[in-house]
Amino acid sequence: MEVGSRIREIRKGVGLTMKHLAQKVGVSTLTIHRIETGGVSPSVAVLSEIAHQLGHPITSFFPDQKDLTIIRAEDQPLAESSALALRLLVPKGIISEGISISLGKAQPGECVSSHTNIGIEITYIIKGSCSFVYDGKNYDLKEGDVIYFRATKRHAVITDEAMEFFSVFVRDAQ
Repeated sequence: MEVGSRIREIRKGVGLTMKHLAQKVGVSTLTIHRIETGGVSPSVAVLSEIAHQLGHPITSFFPDQKDLTIIRAEDQPLAESSALALRLLVPKGIISEGISISLGKAQPGECVSSHTNIGIEITYIIKGSCSFVYDGKNYDLKEGDVIYFRATKRHAVITDEAMEFFSVFVRDAQ
């Protein structure tokens, strides 16, 4: 069974129309139709969002390929701003619905403004240094350090110099 057919089967099984799924994913109904009929291959980011909205892991779209997944460099979503480049190595739904893994590069200054998430984050500093602000307290981090924290408390990152890092985010079940 092809990916598109499997998406259609799951979508119908959870009682969603193409239009409703498209709205939840943020794409057009025509795009969902083309994905389901094999007219286009969705990016990993769109596939991840479809899986999330359907409440199924991405691997459920590939029933014969559960033991091995390759995400080519050109298929890894990249979010960029002037202060931060974040490459989504493993989107939610590949390992499980609640886990995503990313690789980041940050420029000096505030690269992640104060925010909260529902879950935990684990970050390894590959290169550079930063000040991590967590629940109003500053923690200095440098190359080789690992930080593990509950993301439900406000946190921000201010880099002292160009920095590279590897992060794992695990969402709490809701």
